[in-house]
Parts: sequence; structure tokens; C-alpha cells
Amino acid sequence: MTIAIDIIGTNLGSGTKTYNINLCNELNSLNLNSNSNIIIFICRSYLRQIKKIKNKKIKYIIKPNYLSISIFRLFWMQFILPFELKLLGVKKIYSPMNFVPIISKLLNIKIILCLHTNLPWIYFDFLPGSRIKNFIVKKFMEISIYACDLLIVNSNFAKKEIIKALQLQKKNIKVVHLGINKIFFLQKNNKKIKNFNYNQKYILSVLSCVKYHNIINVLKAFSLLSENNNLKFVLVLQVLDKNYFFEIKRFIKNNYLENKVDILNDVSLYELPELYKKAKVYVFSSYCEVFGYTSLEAMTQQTPVAISNRSALPEINKNAVKFFDPDDIQSILNSIESILSSKNLRKRLINKGNNLLKEYDSYKSVRNTINLIENLN
Repeated sequence: MTIAIDIIGTNLGSGTKTYNINLCNELNSLNLNSNSNIIIFICRSYLRQIKKIKNKKIKYIIKPNYLSISIFRLFWMQFILPFELKLLGVKKIYSPMNFVPIISKLLNIKIILCLHTNLPWIYFDFLPGSRIKNFIVKKFMEISIYACDLLIVNSNFAKKEIIKALQLQKKNIKVVHLGINKIFFLQKNNKKIKNFNYNQKYILSVLSCVKYHNIINVLKAFSLLSENNNLKFVLVLQVLDKNYFFEIKRFIKNNYLENKVDILNDVSLYELPELYKKAKVYVFSSYCEVFGYTSLEAMTQQTPVAISNRSALPEINKNAVKFFDPDDIQSILNSIESILSSKNLRKRLINKGNNLLKEYDSYKSVRNTINLIENLN
């Protein structure tokens, strides 16, 4: 049986891209069923970030980088990929990019979809870009969900939320928790950002610049926190919503925080561990997550976490973090202050984080996903 995996996707840093790279790296070491072979469709730019291929049962089909542009990717996925799959004798296609090649269903190819966001149905107004484009994307995602033979989601919360939003009670839906990239566990990985002062006292957030990440509320809490100390706030941003980014910049300027807030762009995966490691607190203020990687990444570097109590974040982080209400500035402030001021709390959160990390093994996550695909009738 030949299984195809389509990870033709954007080059922008995101949780989905992290998932795709983890998937490919872990597939190399999997023991597949004796009758299973895997074909992976991938852009050349992605391939550079994947470890040397070891598994002879896995074949990569390399596509040009222009397919990372959404309009080209969509056309290729819907009108070319299904026929490539048929010619290659593919029986099942796994699409971990929120969309599926719908025509494949007409060609008797089983479709498995991994959904990495519920945002279009929960916080549609917070999506970056034009409303027309976002509406089209939302509808296309819905069609993909209805068309797939198996839907994989990242948390029990995500499953309940999407069932309620789209009335999917009869849909074949499975939960597979994600795993942490092994790069965060490598002791030798200490690549540093040029001209960044790691000796300064700072709190850290690593996130996309989008409204549902609620960045300005954290800045409001930080402005109160930093009045009487030399603490800095380091924001590692992937700017997806330019208007919101300018709003953040205005807030920083209007509140005289230019010397207190550092905004970093284009930080590589290999530079993140050291950045997490030196932070006094990691803060994540999102309204809408179906899993959330970065809090776990911070835990790998022994950094205590203050985090929003919304969406899937309580399920994933359990009791290893300090929760706050993302709409309550005082709640955010109290959570950060309590971690900064209490050595006992810091130690307790770090110990609980170390235990929690054992649950999010990337090999186990990929193994469970492939098992579901192989066993789908």
C-alpha cells in the first residue's frame, strides 16, 4: 500500500511548519508495515531543514519553491496532485495542512486531514488579511473537513470545539497530541543571536503577530511591571497581520516602552533554545489554540511559563504553568510577578514541566498518526 503525504506549504514560521518538519524527521526512523510505502511531496526549501533520509521505504518528490505561494499551491493541490497520486498508485493521502485535494475522493483515494486550527469558526474577525479571502479559506477548509475519510486533531478540546462548530457528531475524528522537536533537547544546541544581550533580565514571548495572540494586553501588564525595575520584554514575532503590528508599535511608542521592548524577527529554530533558556519567564497570551508548541519549548530549557487559560492550553500544559485570564491585565501582571518573585514557585513549575514533557514525544506522535492512516479501511 502506498501512502502519500502532502507537505507543500508556506515558508513562514508557524506551528504547522514545525509539525511538518517534525513529521519528516521522525518518519525516517519509523518501522512501517511490511506492505506500506510513503511518498512525501515537499518543496526544496523544506527539504533543507530535514535530516538525511535513512528509511528506504520513504520517497521524496521535490517540487519547486513557488508552490509555497498560496494561489499556486491551491491550484496544484486541487487539479494536479490528485492525478499524480493516481498515476503513482497511491491509496491514501495524508494532508496535514488544513486542506485536502478534494478530487482525490472521486479517484477512490482515501483522504486523511490534520486540522491545526479552529480559528475561522471561533475568532473569524481576528484572522489577518481580507475578509473575502478569509471567508473563502474558511469555506474551503469546511469542504476539506466534510470530504476527508479521517480527521485528525491535536487535542480533545479541539475535537469538541470543531464538532460543535460544524455539527460533526458522526465524523471519524481522532486526537493525536503533537510532539516537541528534538532540537530543544540537544545539549550542544546553543546558537546565539548576534548583538542580543543574553545577560539582561527579560521575559519572553514567541508568537505570530495576530490579534488572537492578544499581545497588547501583555504589553499593558508589562508596562505596569517594568515601572520600578530594569526588566525587558522580548517579543519574537512572525508578522502575519501588518496592521496589528503597527498597532503594537504605536502602543510601545505612546507608552514610552521603546527602551523596554525588543522585537526580534527572523529568529531561526536553532536560535530559540538559548533565547528560552535565558528568559526569566515565558509568557503566552493566546485566545485560540488547538495545541500550542512554544510553552512546551520553553519548558525544555527550564523556563517557567505564564499562560492564557483559554482554548486547549489548560489541557496541554496541565499544572506545569501559571495560568492567567488574557482579558484581565491584573491577572496577567500577577502571574508574571509571582513567578519572578517566588523561587519556590519557579522551582515547582520547572519540575512539573520536566515531568509534563515526557507526554509529548514527537516519535510517539508520528507513530500514532501513521498507525491511524495505515489502519484506515
